[in-house]
Amino acid sequence: MIRCENLTREFFGDGVFDISLQVKEGEALGLLGPAGAGKSLLLRILSGQLAAQEGRAAIFGLDCWAKRHVIFKKAVYAPAAPALEPGLTGDEYLKFYAQYHGLFNPQKARDLSEQMDVSLTGLCQKMTIEQRKKLSLLAALSMDAEVFLLDEPMNGLSVMAKNALMDALVAIRGRGGAILMTSHVLEEVRRTCSHVAIIRQGRLVVTQPVESLSHTRQKVYHITFTSPQEAADFASEWESGVELIGTRALVAIPASPGPLLRTLARYDVVDLIGGREEAEEGFLRFYGDEFV
Repeated sequence: MIRCENLTREFFGDGVFDISLQVKEGEALGLLGPAGAGKSLLLRILSGQLAAQEGRAAIFGLDCWAKRHVIFKKAVYAPAAPALEPGLTGDEYLKFYAQYHGLFNPQKARDLSEQMDVSLTGLCQKMTIEQRKKLSLLAALSMDAEVFLLDEPMNGLSVMAKNALMDALVAIRGRGGAILMTSHVLEEVRRTCSHVAIIRQGRLVVTQPVESLSHTRQKVYHITFTSPQEAADFASEWESGVELIGTRALVAIPASPGPLLRTLARYDVVDLIGGREEAEEGFLRFYGDEFV
């Protein structure tokens, strides 16, 4: 349903570069990354707000820019910081959103508004930041859409609203919908998504099933090289199972470290830490405290 092929777009000094990913029916991809990594920019391209400069972004096999007026009838987008019409009440905003997309499900809206504690009577301009965020999410999730693009949907929500949102996303997957959501919290992605991807400086560095975070045990080696070029040269030679950021590389291998050590002997290595650990522990150690 959602597909990017070698997608590149520069935007005011930042950008996304050579992004390739796919989200099929019944899948949810959680895109993790620090602020400025390119998460929101990628969703803006997929939602038809910006055109790709190179490569392709498609939903239902249709180009997200050229066919954006067709796609938005079956796909919805919820930004991280929604801009709501200040003069409308919550209920009026839902009706406006429904007219725009044409997929509104009133019963679903009523159920979700209770579960997420969304006020529909007050004016948008008088709502708190969390209330505006919940209203925007309610509008998106009340659509009988097939694709959902959600930018930091959990950010700023209460525990009750987060739990209701997670249940709603799992239900969407259950009926065959496809979800691409951004986050900076690993636990949110693990509870909601089928797959997780990491984006750094506009580039995808790893994509894997969420279940592998909990069920995979292997030897994970954290290697620091003298320069980014040394690290890149090693990654090119080793090829598989390498996650690379700057001068650091994480290598996961299920077997003897002999071949790895022999390869590293040809490079300038500053530090090497190895041991047997859960994949999620290695993930968190490698990416530091940016994902909590």
